[in-house]
Amino acid sequence: MSTAMGALLPDVGAAAEDSTPSDSQAGPGTPPPAVETPQGCPSGATSCPCKPLPCNLVTTRRYYESRSFSFDTRSLVPERVDSCIARRYEIDAQEIGVGGYGRVYTAKDRMFKDRRVAIKKLVRHQDDKLEAFKLEVDIMKELDHPNICRLFETYLEDELLFFVIEYLEGGDLCDLIMEKRTVEEGLAAYIIKQASSAVRYAHRQGIAHRDMKPENVCFCSRDPTDHRVKVIDWGLGKHFSQTRMKSSVGSGAFTAPEVLDPPGEDAGYTSACDLWSLGVMAYVLLSGKPPFYGGPIQMLRNMREERYPMSGTFWDGVPADAKSFIARLLKCTPEERLSAESLLLHPWLARQFVEVDGAVFGQIIANVEHFSHAPDFLSVCVASVARQLDHRSLDNIYKVFIMLDANGDGVLDLSELKVGFVKVFGEGSDEVAEVDSMFAHLDLDHTGGITYTEFCAAGIGESSYTQEHVLWAAFKTFDVNDNGRITRDNMQEVLTRADVNQVWSEGVCNDVAHQVTDCFGSQGGLNFEEWLNLMRESASQHAERTPRRRTTNVIEVGVDDVFGSALRSEVAKPGTAATPS
Repeated sequence: MSTAMGALLPDVGAAAEDSTPSDSQAGPGTPPPAVETPQGCPSGATSCPCKPLPCNLVTTRRYYESRSFSFDTRSLVPERVDSCIARRYEIDAQEIGVGGYGRVYTAKDRMFKDRRVAIKKLVRHQDDKLEAFKLEVDIMKELDHPNICRLFETYLEDELLFFVIEYLEGGDLCDLIMEKRTVEEGLAAYIIKQASSAVRYAHRQGIAHRDMKPENVCFCSRDPTDHRVKVIDWGLGKHFSQTRMKSSVGSGAFTAPEVLDPPGEDAGYTSACDLWSLGVMAYVLLSGKPPFYGGPIQMLRNMREERYPMSGTFWDGVPADAKSFIARLLKCTPEERLSAESLLLHPWLARQFVEVDGAVFGQIIANVEHFSHAPDFLSVCVASVARQLDHRSLDNIYKVFIMLDANGDGVLDLSELKVGFVKVFGEGSDEVAEVDSMFAHLDLDHTGGITYTEFCAAGIGESSYTQEHVLWAAFKTFDVNDNGRITRDNMQEVLTRADVNQVWSEGVCNDVAHQVTDCFGSQGGLNFEEWLNLMRESASQHAERTPRRRTTNVIEVGVDDVFGSALRSEVAKPGTAATPS
C-alpha cells in the first residue's frame, strides 16, 4: 500500500529548532524528532507513494491533537473572482424566481453527479450593490444549520454577481397555502418548529433575518411525505449584535409593528421582529388567512391592540397549545414576546417529528466514532466535502442530528453526543468513556459544540466521502484560482483562512502544502486525479490504522429510546406535559 497519508501531516521535526531534544528530555509539548527523507524519493518529500511511511503516524497525530488545532468549516466556501461560472455549471435559460434582488436559475453541476443547484444572479451597477452582496455572503457563510439553505460558493464576473446555493425543489410555504388553504395542525407545528430552530440559531449568531414569511421557507423535496423545510433569502439579514436596527424592511403582513411604525425617530428595533413574523406564519398556516388586514392604518392599529380573530367554529378545533404559541408571539411589545431561546420549549413544538431507523442510527454513530480518530488535515478535507453536500446526500445524517439535538439549537453539546454513544455502544463501553476526547476532536472550530457540518463530516462515512464526484467538490474548495490545480499557495491560503485560533503558523501551513503537493512529484501542484488518489489513500490508511469498533444491536430508535424522560422534562414547561409524538 502506498503511503500518501503521510503527506496529510506536517513534518513537525523539520519545523523545530536544530537542537531537537532527546526522548528523555522531551516534554509533553515537545514535537517528535525530525524524520529522514526517504532515500531515492524523486520529490524530496518526507513521505511519498514509493516508500514506507518514515514516521510514527500515531505519535505525530497525538502531538497535533495536543496543539488544539481549530478549523472554521464556514470558511470553506470558495469566493471566486474573474472565474467563468459556466465552466462549472450548465445554467438553465428560464429563471425560477425574479425580484428586486435579481433572478434565480437552476443549474446542473457539470462535475458533481446528479447535483442541481440554484444560482442567484445579480447585476452590480453601484458599489453599494457589491457591499450588500458581500454582507449576504458573510451572513450565509456564518449560518451552518440543517434548516437554513446552504451557500456552496460565489462568483464575481465583471458586473455580475452569483450565489451558488442549495436547490430546494419542493416549492415554498406560500405554494402549500395556496393549494391547501389550511395546513393540518401537526404539519404546521413541524414546519414552524424547523423555522423556529433556524431563527433561534441565527439569533445566537447575532443575525436577524428581517423578512420571515411563507415565501422564504421552502420544502427540500417534491415528495409529499417529506416535510423538511429550510429558510432562504438572507438578503435583508443583519448583524444586530448590541445595536438596534432601524431600516424599515420586510413584507407588510408579516412585519412587526415596531418595524412598520417605530415609536420614535431613533428607537429602532431588535431581532424580536423575527419572532412576530413566526407568529403570523403560524396563524396563516393554520387558518389560511392573515391575522391582521384592512388598510395600513387599520392594520397597524389592530397590531398595536393585538386584535385578531381566534374564536369561532374553526379556531375552536385548533389545540390550545397552538393558539397559545401564536398569542405569545403576537405581542406588540417586543420584550413580552416568547424569546428565541424559549421557542422550542413551548408545548406546541415540544413534539419529536423525526424517526430514525435503528440500523441507520447505529451506523452513523459508528462513523462518528471512527472519524473522531482521523488526522486533523484529513478532518478538514472531509469537512470541505460535507460543506458541499446538499439535503439529498445528508437525509439520514440530518435525522440523526435532529434526534440528538435535544434542545433544538442546531448544535450538539457533549451531553447530547454522549446520549447517542450510550445508545449505540452501551453505558459501560470504552467509547462512552472516551467520548470527551472524541468530542474535542470532532469540534473542529473549538466552540464547545459540534456544528451541523462537523457532524455531517463525521457521519457520512468513507464510502461517501471518497466518491469521485464528491471529492471533486472538495478539490474545488482548494482550487482557489479555479484552474484545475491545487498549488502550495492555494492550500496555504485555505488552511490559514480556516485556522480560527491561528495555531497553524505560516511555516506549518507551508509544510503541509509542500508535502501534499510534492507527494506525487507534481511540478505545478496537484491536478484532480492526483488529489483523488491522495484522498482515497489517506482514507484507506486511516481505516487500516483505526479499526472500527463493535456496536450494540440497535433495533428501533425513537425519541423515548434515545432520550427517555429526560427530554420530556426538559422541553415541557413547568406544570405542562409535552405532547406525545
